[in-house]
Amino acid sequence: MEKGGIEVLDSQVLIRETDFSRLAHTWEELAEVMKSQGDENTPLKLIQLAAKTKNAELNIAFCGHFSAGKSTMINTLLGVNLLPSNPIPTSANVVKIRGGEKAARVFTMNSGVLTFDPDTEMEKLKQFAVDGDTVESVEVSYPGTFLDEYASLLDTPGIDSTDAAHKIATESALHLADVVIYMMDYNHVQAEENFNFTKTLKDRGKPVYLVVNMIDKHIDFELDFDSYKESVEEAFATWNIHPDGIFYTSLAEPDHSENMYEEFKGMLSQLIADREKLVGTSVRSAAEHLIDEHIQVVRTSQADQRQQWEAQLDGLEVEGIDSRNAAAVQEALEQEEATAAALEKRAEDARVQMEKELSVLLDNARLTYFSTNEAARSYLESRKPGFKVGLLFAGKKTEEERERREEALLVEFREKVAGNLDFHFKEWLGKQPQVFDLRNEEYHASVHATKIEITGEFLSKHIKEGAASSEYVLNYCADISSGMKLEYRRVGLSFIAQVVEMIKEKVRVESAAQGERLGALRELAALHQKLAGLAAREEETKGRLLAIMRGGE
Repeated sequence: MEKGGIEVLDSQVLIRETDFSRLAHTWEELAEVMKSQGDENTPLKLIQLAAKTKNAELNIAFCGHFSAGKSTMINTLLGVNLLPSNPIPTSANVVKIRGGEKAARVFTMNSGVLTFDPDTEMEKLKQFAVDGDTVESVEVSYPGTFLDEYASLLDTPGIDSTDAAHKIATESALHLADVVIYMMDYNHVQAEENFNFTKTLKDRGKPVYLVVNMIDKHIDFELDFDSYKESVEEAFATWNIHPDGIFYTSLAEPDHSENMYEEFKGMLSQLIADREKLVGTSVRSAAEHLIDEHIQVVRTSQADQRQQWEAQLDGLEVEGIDSRNAAAVQEALEQEEATAAALEKRAEDARVQMEKELSVLLDNARLTYFSTNEAARSYLESRKPGFKVGLLFAGKKTEEERERREEALLVEFREKVAGNLDFHFKEWLGKQPQVFDLRNEEYHASVHATKIEITGEFLSKHIKEGAASSEYVLNYCADISSGMKLEYRRVGLSFIAQVVEMIKEKVRVESAAQGERLGALRELAALHQKLAGLAAREEETKGRLLAIMRGGE
């Protein structure tokens, strides 16, 4: 029994047939997804690929120069003149020839499918084959050749034709080709177009066999044939092209000593024998290429938007930055945002730093010594209840003694504060603007003009009632020391506040300049993000299609 072109003899063959059916269904599923995304042409190619896949149909495409003898070679291989062999471009469309019952069909764009008798109406069919404006493709089936109904030869237009329709027809057929035979005229083997087209075929993963035809033109005394073959192989290798085989043929002189026609025909028969394996590999490769083709369609559909955003990129200039370089823009943006954050924190960080240094300066200032303690002890005694000096005029003398002891402590304490705190305090405060790259003469003068008075009132307010022990003298000295440091802290904080305001003003100026650059970089980064979104859509689409493809394998 036969089904789908494969004789079902055992479960292994049935599995192979099921594989081809599943693949065909997958190509149809891919076509539906592509169609939903606004692609019109690629889904049609996938539908064609699906039809071919269901039957595991092998297509051998003949490509090359229109004068390379493709049609004559195909007629010779078939043993029947189905194709015209005039040295003019004969097929604006792809002509497909396969085995099977006699039939010739022309698939037109406007009139549907037209049928002809290949034995009696080939001239009409040939005319349709030339007319690329109304005909999409031509298919001829003919019995008695080395082809069967599941193996076909595709005759494509000459790739060197000036007619754009010819080139489009050739390229549009490549997704259906499992193997490509690239034919060249002996005299035109090393034409650049041959290298370009053959490389394109190899890059698409197609098995490519080269046929150098009309070798009867070779003149041996000018160059021996082995050297000629070596030059051909080296020329293709220079282009990094490694064909699956090279055949040298002559149809005009079948007995030519270098003619490889029989080997070439044998190779074609072997390809047909290996049909399922070749088709299985080829259709997967073709589907992958059609996915890439669809992604190009998606990319083209986004081209206007991409160009608009790229034009906006070019219109934004940021000194020292290539606006088209997304990585450079992002790096610069991160640097500018870090700078902006640092600017925003600069004043607060400065305040914290200065307050910490002020605390260290005050904590390290020693304001009382043994002499201070003695002066304090004497001062405190004069402040005890019942303190009295002399008998005559005691009240006046007692008050004078109290004043003398107070002054002694004031002189002592002022001296220690001036030498151990006031000098260092003013020196430190005066330098703070410079620490932050600021200059303010008025501030500097104000710092050094500052005077913190140490008065009798200051001394007296730190006396605690009822404290009269020697231990209290030490506590009292600590209290007046702490009290004086509090006064210096209060004054110091007011000057720190002035420095912080100076820093804030400088930051405002710098931020205004930096903000313009930051804004431009943010705009550039946003545009790059939008462009990356377009690329991501393309990648996501490709990933989705590849996932469908892999799921169907």
